[in-house]
Amino acid sequence: MLYLISFAAFFVWMVILLRKKQLSWHAIIASYSIAVFSADVLEVTFNLLLNLYKFPTHLSKDPVMENEIGIIFADTLILPITLIIFVYYARNRRPWRISLIFASLMIFKEWIYVILGYMEYIHWNLAISAAFYVIGFRVGAFLAPRIATYHPPVPYWIFLLSFSHTVIMWFGAIFASPVLQMYQFKPGIFEDVMADCRFIDLLSGDILAILCVLLLLRIPQRFKPPVLAAVASLGIGFSLYAYHREWLVYYNWNHFFMVLRYLVPCGIIWLYDRWELAYRAAKTTEIA
Repeated sequence: MLYLISFAAFFVWMVILLRKKQLSWHAIIASYSIAVFSADVLEVTFNLLLNLYKFPTHLSKDPVMENEIGIIFADTLILPITLIIFVYYARNRRPWRISLIFASLMIFKEWIYVILGYMEYIHWNLAISAAFYVIGFRVGAFLAPRIATYHPPVPYWIFLLSFSHTVIMWFGAIFASPVLQMYQFKPGIFEDVMADCRFIDLLSGDILAILCVLLLLRIPQRFKPPVLAAVASLGIGFSLYAYHREWLVYYNWNHFFMVLRYLVPCGIIWLYDRWELAYRAAKTTEIA
């Protein structure tokens, strides 16, 4: 319940700020994507793979599913919304002051989680979290005015990589375990079934995201749709190979859905690339 309350509180706070229309949709999506990408890398490493801490969300009877639900709340909802709020305030304020204020807020929130039993430290402590919050928000304070104003802009490859990861990851997080549980990767690398599934899904997805960035930055616009279709076909091919090696299990899923699972995100990445590049060109002309 505490995760739902936290999400609701931060969401309302964000909506109140965004109603003032001080941030463009480009800045909002960039902030969200950068937060998701950064949080996913850290969460998969420290939570799933190294088992340094867990999220007993009290929203499931299965502790593995419970932890994964906590990761979804933290990485795709609460932390990204927090960064959007932070960018709103940090775009025109003293970087260290606003960084320490938000870091203190998140440290206090985590302390409440631990006290009430919604976060469990295994080989972790609040001081380590505090260090990550301070460093993370200080980096965010450096990026905030650049995200908000594009003067100077954040390098495009950062936006594109973060967005590509986020879109590809979202499809896996929704349709694979634990949300809809329509399919699951089971390569047998880790004992934790969720680590086994999410590691392969995220690793394969990030390889595709990196390919999208490397290719989209180098080819003309007219060649991008077939190139992205080729990238999607690599994901489809890997999934078919995993299925026939019994590393991938379908529950309420099939090959047609798996084709869409990769084609649709690549199509969204293509639309984002056109939209973002046009906006950057307009901002460059405006500044000039």
